[in-house]
Amino acid sequence: MDNALLICFLSLTVLFSAWNLAALLQYLGYRRIASSSELTWYPSKPWFFSMCLGIGFFMVTMIGVSVFVLSRPLLTIIAQALMALYYTVLFPLTFRIRRGFYESGIWTERRFIRYRDICWLGWKEKPDLILALRTETKMRQGYVFLKVPGECYGQARRILADRINDNSLSIQQGVLGLQEIEEPAQERV
Repeated sequence: MDNALLICFLSLTVLFSAWNLAALLQYLGYRRIASSSELTWYPSKPWFFSMCLGIGFFMVTMIGVSVFVLSRPLLTIIAQALMALYYTVLFPLTFRIRRGFYESGIWTERRFIRYRDICWLGWKEKPDLILALRTETKMRQGYVFLKVPGECYGQARRILADRINDNSLSIQQGVLGLQEIEEPAQERV
């Protein structure tokens, strides 16, 4: 039983170390480009935001109980401390990252995308305004999304049009990466 508990706390330590590092690197990346903002806004907080803060403060209490009452092993306390750090500091800090348009790219719902890595874009306009971006880099490709507030829609479209005109954003003309055939197909007899 103790081995299973040790494996659980070791797994939690590794998992929350990775999440803490990822959240910290994401915030530091944001601080590096924050001064170059063109059109930005704060993301809306999810329904479970308060619950996550509650978990964080519960973990702070559990650290005190583990140290002073239960004399738990050091690995248990480290795992609890990493969880408390994530839920009370780093998770809320990621909601201070302003989504939107910057000089060198777009901060989407998940990460920052440079204009040069965008190969396709499109809008979904109902019920929310969502900008869909297809990215291609050497390391990864896929779709990312950005919820755009209604009052920023016109300005967002102008920024994208300006980026396309000055060639800092070059997108494929075909839908979903399918190129148009330049000459009509000839029928064979």
